[in-house]
Amino acid sequence: MADEEIRICLTGGATGGHFFPLVFISREIKRITREQDINFKIFYLGSKPFNEELLKKEGLDIFLLPEVKLRKYFSFQNFIDFFKFPLNLFLAFYYLFKFLPNVIFSKGGPGSLGVILAGWFLRIPIVIHESDSIPGITNKISSFFAKEIFLAFQEAAVYFQAKKVKTLGQPINYHLIKKVATLEDYKRFNLNPQQKVILIFGGSQGSQFLNELTVQILADLLNMAQVVHITGEKHYREVYSYAKGMLKIKKQKKISDYHPYPFIANEDFIYLLKISDLIISRAGSSSIFEIAAVGKPSILIPLDKKIAGEHQLKNAMIYAGYDACFVLEEHNAKPHLILKIIDEIFQNPHLINKMQEGAKKFAKIDAAQNIAKELLKYK
Repeated sequence: MADEEIRICLTGGATGGHFFPLVFISREIKRITREQDINFKIFYLGSKPFNEELLKKEGLDIFLLPEVKLRKYFSFQNFIDFFKFPLNLFLAFYYLFKFLPNVIFSKGGPGSLGVILAGWFLRIPIVIHESDSIPGITNKISSFFAKEIFLAFQEAAVYFQAKKVKTLGQPINYHLIKKVATLEDYKRFNLNPQQKVILIFGGSQGSQFLNELTVQILADLLNMAQVVHITGEKHYREVYSYAKGMLKIKKQKKISDYHPYPFIANEDFIYLLKISDLIISRAGSSSIFEIAAVGKPSILIPLDKKIAGEHQLKNAMIYAGYDACFVLEEHNAKPHLILKIIDEIFQNPHLINKMQEGAKKFAKIDAAQNIAKELLKYK
């Protein structure tokens, strides 16, 4: 079968939530094709990806298109993007005609729309993946041109044609999830395995709201557990300085138990999830599915719907339906309430077990593997 070849075009990796699933799926495609002795070519076509260097390390060719966005508000940039879109579409057509992939796989986002339209014109099969329970505008448009639509949340199916839909979950780092954390993992993060660990993070860019909330309650948190806090690169210095000042004012002696990081690579992040006893997070699809995969209790604080729409809130409420987490909207996420919930979880082994079991029931750890298998059917 070595003379057989399959070519797959990936698009829609401008944000971390879209980018990392593409990486995990590409790894599974490479693993499966090597096992089956199939020649393959995977390339990325679209707007500048979230981490171009990582794609290069993964061995993917990268072909960039002019960036365009679909804004829901007035901006002069909308007029500029209107005139950039024809060039985006022309270049997408050029690269797709040059390589004629067997299938286009899109994670969504405005940067993928030109690729979708050019692929449809060239009669290349299109498969899209929707991460959230409420789809974005690009995937709603792309669905009319798609042959198949893969979902992370079954609840998103009402927005698409039923005959196209398959619910496969959100792609995560499948093989790493299966590995067992060891004492060495505690050591490399300077954590004491005899003490509880609370992990706080706000997605790939960090969250100013979660950062400020964390600093407000940090002295109390450190009386309960060690705290690992992923701030986001642009917030790190300010948050760390503010946190140290607050701890000194409150004469908190456990400053060494506070571990802030600007950013953690996904491989390390998965191990942090595994050794944590409680996770406080936003409610992006990747975050929820990774938390579920490691079976840890969590408190989810969705992005304010005025800023990001209602998808994170709905994601969180669906997950809460499995008794796997507590959900607090931003206006309810007050310091005293957060601390009360954390104390309730830590003091109640039965509740911890219930949340762990709920997380495991929700989890779909083999999503990347199953999506790769579906894409490889387009030979």
